[in-house]
Amino acid sequence: MKKITIMLSGIAILSACSNTHDVTLRELLFGSRKKTQTVETMPIREITADNQDKHIVTDMPFTVQLPKRSERFEQDAPLPEVYAIPAARATNKMLDETRDIYEQNGETFLFITGLKKADRTLPDGIYKAEQVTRQIIDGSNTFKVTADKDEADYILDTIIDNVGTPENPILSYRLILIDRENNKINEWIETVRRLSNDDRSWW
Repeated sequence: MKKITIMLSGIAILSACSNTHDVTLRELLFGSRKKTQTVETMPIREITADNQDKHIVTDMPFTVQLPKRSERFEQDAPLPEVYAIPAARATNKMLDETRDIYEQNGETFLFITGLKKADRTLPDGIYKAEQVTRQIIDGSNTFKVTADKDEADYILDTIIDNVGTPENPILSYRLILIDRENNKINEWIETVRRLSNDDRSWW
């Protein structure tokens, strides 16, 4: 009889609440159906060799800030004189192999383009490569260097690049000779790298 009375009381309570919102029997007996639970993330504890606790926080973001390519260059950047090495080699080779062009004509005008950086992160000092190329050609009594591209019989493109890594750079200097009709005559490439010796010289 007592069980029936309890059940009837429960039904009456449910009916009284039906005009407000749906309520389950579990909610009536134990409270709201949604409860906020706060979970604290505990650090992992690791026992080290000297029996001391070592705490590792696992809920903090772990990021590594890698240096930029240009910053890695700057740590051990080559001096401007280093860029002169492949420039001198490529320029002299170009003059040796184009004798049939400038020796057959009285004056052969040559326009030298501004030095292009294939690797934009190369540090300052590349101007030395372009400077050496111009000086060698000017003093060779071969081509007549002109500042007017429209006057030139030939155009010499100059390009410098790093075909290695910032930590172990391999500097590449390229000369490309084309005629006024944009036909490629030839190209010359010379490279220089740092040696693994005590003085860290380049060759």
